[in-house]
Amino acid sequence: MDLSLEGIVVGLLAIGIGLAWAFYGLKLFTILLPLWAFFFGLVAGAQWGADIFGEGFFATVLSWGIGLVFGIVLAAISFFWYYAAIVIAGGAVGYMLGVGFFEFFGFSGDGIIIVAIGLVVGAVFAIGTFVLGVPVLLVMAFSAFSGAAAVVNGALIMLGQIKLETLNDGIFGSLFANGILGTAAFLILGAVALFWQIRDVGDSIRTVDRSAYRY
Repeated sequence: MDLSLEGIVVGLLAIGIGLAWAFYGLKLFTILLPLWAFFFGLVAGAQWGADIFGEGFFATVLSWGIGLVFGIVLAAISFFWYYAAIVIAGGAVGYMLGVGFFEFFGFSGDGIIIVAIGLVVGAVFAIGTFVLGVPVLLVMAFSAFSGAAAVVNGALIMLGQIKLETLNDGIFGSLFANGILGTAAFLILGAVALFWQIRDVGDSIRTVDRSAYRY
């Protein structure tokens, strides 16, 4: 198994942050969302560096730099502004789904088109989440399944089953494009995480706590 240092770092981040986000995304929303925003920004930024600037995915200083800067910015925004945090939570899921399905169906297009489609789908999800008033079940579902996707990707990278560059298709696209096993593991883990959150939270949380945010 030939595992690079970059693969180890990203794989461990995906597993650690993904597990926390999947099982405690709502209960510890104000703590975990900035971490999830950082991970999403890291992967999305590196993807932009690869697709738009022709850089290797996490293979150059520029790719890492774009990912780190974008991740830190999103983490800071999601920590200090509640409404921006909601937009990020919904938009991140939409972006990853948009990119993932685009890659899965094999539509031809350059990196800019892929990013544009991801951003459009992300905007739809972000607006929808905001308009719906952030129902707790929606936050649970978003966190459970996006966290599960990150965990499965991280595990597959650490086990040498997929290469780090596969994440250039997004954390959903990398699973959709790599057979039934990864997709099934993601769906099962996501369902388990959602069930756990519903049982753990119960009726004690009706809305996402806004007290920790500045406006």
